[in-house]
Amino acid sequence: MDQQQIPLSERVRRVVWISHRLALVNLICFLLFLPVMTWFYLILNTYLHAGLEGGMVDILPGLGFYAGLLLRLPPVLFYVLFGISAVLFGPFLFGLHAVVGAITQGEHVWISDLFLQARQNAKQGVLAGLFCVIGTHLLLWNIFGGIYSYVSWISVILYVSRWVSVGILAFLLMALPYFFQIGVSISLPIRGLAKNAAILMRVHLGRGLLLLFGIAVFWWGMLSLFPVVGLLGLPLFAMGFTAFMQSVVCRPPIERYILQPARERLDS
Repeated sequence: MDQQQIPLSERVRRVVWISHRLALVNLICFLLFLPVMTWFYLILNTYLHAGLEGGMVDILPGLGFYAGLLLRLPPVLFYVLFGISAVLFGPFLFGLHAVVGAITQGEHVWISDLFLQARQNAKQGVLAGLFCVIGTHLLLWNIFGGIYSYVSWISVILYVSRWVSVGILAFLLMALPYFFQIGVSISLPIRGLAKNAAILMRVHLGRGLLLLFGIAVFWWGMLSLFPVVGLLGLPLFAMGFTAFMQSVVCRPPIERYILQPARERLDS
C-alpha cells in the first residue's frame, strides 16, 4: 500500500508502537550500559582535567547526573557492575541493532528479540564488546594522556601517535555500525564481520564521516548543551536513536553488497 493511502490513524498508531518499542529497548540498554558509560565519563573528565573534584566544570553534565548516582555505590559493587556491563555490552549492542534494523525495514519486532539476538551473538558480542571497551580506553589514554617526553624527536613521534590514535578511533566508530548490522543479518565468524565492515566503511567513507559527525553533534548537544534533555534522552531514546541513524545509513550498502548476492547464490 502506498504511504499516502495509509490512514492517518494507522500511521499514528505505527509511530506510537515504534516509539514504545524503541523506548523500552533503549531503557534496557541504558541500565545495562550505564556502568560502561560511567567509566567513559570518568575517563574523559580525568584526561581533560575537569573531574568532579577541584570545583571544575563538568564536561558532560547530562551523563554526570547518572554517573554520580552510580558512583555512590561501594567501589567493590561498582567494579562488579562494570565487569558485568563490559561483558554484556557487545551482545546487547547486537540485540539493539537487530531490533532497530528490523524497525527500519518495516518488520515486526518484540522486546524479547533484544535478548534473543544478544544470546545468539553472545560469543562474538563479548569479544567485540571487550575490544571496544579496552580499545577505547587505550586510544583515549594515548590521545589525552599518554607518554610525554622533553626530547624533541621523541615528542614529535608521540604527537604523531596521538593523531594516529584519533584516526584509529574514528575508523572504529565508523566501522562498528557495519559490524553489528552485518552480524544480525548474516551468520559470519567475527573475523569475517570485521573484514566486511572495514571494506564497506572504506568504500562509503563519506557516508561514514557524515554519520559520525551527525552522531557526535547529537550526543554533544544532548549531554553538554542541553543536559536536561540528556536526563530524559539517555534512558528513553539516545541509544535507540543513534542505532536508528546507523541502521538507516549502513543498511543499504549491506543489503546491496552482502545480503542480495547471498540470496542470489542461494536461489541459483
